[in-house]
Amino acid sequence: MANFCTQGLEKLREVLLGAGNAALATIAARDGEQWKLLEERTVLLHNVAAEMADKNRSTVYPAVYCYAARMENVLRQKFAAFSGPVRFVVEVRCSGERYDGLEKELASYVEAVTTGLAGAAGPWGSNLIYSGGYTVKFEAVKLGGRNFIQAAKIELEVEACG
Repeated sequence: MANFCTQGLEKLREVLLGAGNAALATIAARDGEQWKLLEERTVLLHNVAAEMADKNRSTVYPAVYCYAARMENVLRQKFAAFSGPVRFVVEVRCSGERYDGLEKELASYVEAVTTGLAGAAGPWGSNLIYSGGYTVKFEAVKLGGRNFIQAAKIELEVEACG
């Protein structure tokens, strides 16, 4: 069962670094901005609070944290050991010395992530299927990171069977 999480997280990273970055470049050109593309070192497969991440390592912003939030074995498929939804979260965090402009930057990264996810609907390997749906939750600006930090969580479910 843990393999579903690992397989899904690796696929998420692949989508973000591929289609997500392509969408981000298009968004930046459209809006006349110079957003930094996502890199291997900024797309992390961890579920860690921003305060902890800032204290324990030198976080590079924007930072994207991907993690599995929940698995539910509802046994939809007969004779399968596991079948049901696996909920993943993509948390995008932006930081700056001033809070002006953080919301615009965050919205651009969220748009890039969701555009990348829309193009990734379908099979995610042999045991996972992503329908293309997601939910976005924006958080308020708070102290952290490089003085101020704002985050958004993109939640999605993938059907797993195996």
